[in-house]
Amino acid sequence: MTETPLNIEIQRNETSRPIVYRGAINAFTKGGMYVVLLDKDGERVSHKYPLCSLFRVVESYEGSKR
Repeated sequence: MTETPLNIEIQRNETSRPIVYRGAINAFTKGGMYVVLLDKDGERVSHKYPLCSLFRVVESYEGSKR
């Protein structure tokens, strides 16, 4: 099964512009954190954000019909 690229925009309470990820592997919540899983130079890396600091998250899946 091939992973569908995921585009994510994270709008934090403290910032005026969103943080944008193109081609993320996955995004999920774990405990009180929102986690974005990325592939950087062949290595899997995660960026974590406290849920209480998020105003809005937009996830879009490339090639998805949903």
